[in-house]
Amino acid sequence: MVDAEFIPAPVREELLRHLHKSPLTDEQKNALIEYANDMGQMVMDDELTPAQADRKQIERVASEARRLLQALQQLSTPAREALHAHTDYLAYGSRPPVELEQAVIATIRQPGGSLLSTGWDYVEALEKAAEYAAEQYTMDTTTKPQQLRARGYVSMLAEHVRAMTGKAPPKDKASWFACFAACLGAHLALPIGPRIIASGIAAIR
Repeated sequence: MVDAEFIPAPVREELLRHLHKSPLTDEQKNALIEYANDMGQMVMDDELTPAQADRKQIERVASEARRLLQALQQLSTPAREALHAHTDYLAYGSRPPVELEQAVIATIRQPGGSLLSTGWDYVEALEKAAEYAAEQYTMDTTTKPQQLRARGYVSMLAEHVRAMTGKAPPKDKASWFACFAACLGAHLALPIGPRIIASGIAAIR
């Protein structure tokens, strides 16, 4: 359940004062505060997970994707042909014993379509995406989970501003956005300072 007053009225009034110098309309200001309220509750309800544990989980996804690609590559010609034949039946059969997602069926039915080739492309993309995501954890072992949480929250706020205005908010530590985010950090006991704000905004660019 979302608490509509997770951010109480006095804090909302202070947030509005920080938004006074922003280019946002009154409607956008209120929308941003409501978003901060809902996302703030979600962020604070999430279980804190150390950065190293997160990275390990993502690296495992990349590793398992590589293993699946290796398994596909090692298929013998008869096994590959059998797999093609059976997946074609699932895509074209009138009463297939196993239901595939309609999007998958549509892909198989395209000229030159194949579950193996499409599956390879997606698994390879997942491997690359997971490797990239893991590389973004550049923090050392002293990085506190609260800092990750704070940066993630700032990124969500910055992305919401960009969605409303078409531009990311300013990273200047004296800007309206920095003051707005710092006020939220003080209320939520999150370490939202200049470095967190700058990196949180940079993450959406």
